[in-house]
Amino acid sequence: MTVAVADDLKAALQGVAAGVGARAAALDAQRTDVRTDIAELGGAGLFDLGFGDRLDDIVHVIEEVSTLSLAVGFSAWAHRMTLHYLHLAPPQLREAELPRLRAGTRPGVTAMAAGLKHVAGLAPVPIAAEHDGAGGLRVSGPIRWASNVFHDALIVLPASDSTGQSYVVAVDADAEGVIVDPAPNLMALASTASTSLRLDNVAVPADRIISTDLHQFVGRIRPTFLLLQTAFCVGVGRAAIAGAGQRTSGLGEQFRADLTELTDRSDRVHARLYELAADPARGTTPDFIRLRLEAATLAVEATRLELALTGGAAYALGTGANRRFREAAFLPIQSPSEGQLRWELKQYE
Repeated sequence: MTVAVADDLKAALQGVAAGVGARAAALDAQRTDVRTDIAELGGAGLFDLGFGDRLDDIVHVIEEVSTLSLAVGFSAWAHRMTLHYLHLAPPQLREAELPRLRAGTRPGVTAMAAGLKHVAGLAPVPIAAEHDGAGGLRVSGPIRWASNVFHDALIVLPASDSTGQSYVVAVDADAEGVIVDPAPNLMALASTASTSLRLDNVAVPADRIISTDLHQFVGRIRPTFLLLQTAFCVGVGRAAIAGAGQRTSGLGEQFRADLTELTDRSDRVHARLYELAADPARGTTPDFIRLRLEAATLAVEATRLELALTGGAAYALGTGANRRFREAAFLPIQSPSEGQLRWELKQYE
């Protein structure tokens, strides 16, 4: 499927994509991190896209950068979701934080995985909130996984008090009481500053409370959350299929039917992604979940096929096929995980 893209978006994205592609190997080798890419996306105005009734432009951005580096596509998704949350925040918080987030000069962290899991009925919110008597909160508890956790980042996370009242709040990564655990040595995504955190009595002033109804908030953000995740799955899958398609001569002929089948599936997922992105209101929650699950599954299969067709060269670190294989290995456990997505779909059957 060919996506219609406005000339100004095409030009802006082309310039950023050149940088992403040039840095992909260095990101994979942990010689740099994604902050340069986030700043370039913001500087080109690409994080301003998708705040009306349509998401197809920002879906296109996430998809395209993910064909070059899933690390960048993944971090761009996390950053763009933080912007989405802030657009739903009270005016004072929006005015204070949106300019730097839009420009990509301050990283955004979406620590909302536990919130989505709670709304799905799978687990309680692990962050406990206590009222401070001045309209604000004090929050404590673990964030088991988050990305873009740089020292100057803004973190958006869920919390719940002893009465069951739920919240969505914004916290500075360098605030007193925020303890960032040493980052693990991740396969392919170490440049994304992904790690766990602990909050110990962290102050949240009243003007940093984004929502007092987690269920309603998740209902508003979930379509964007899942469609932009689908975009980075589609991006890395498309890149792997393109790489595999260059290696179907000789012994590669044995895989031609597999490649054709994957290409057809990829085209259908791609078309459905842009159909829903152009009008998210047409989709249901099962539609978004099913598409996200299918896109991730397809990406893993595509990178496996590219690895088989590339042969021994793909076993060497530094090659595109090897990097995509390792990047896509993350997708089944990326929250919502494959297990969570399958479980949620069953609730709608």
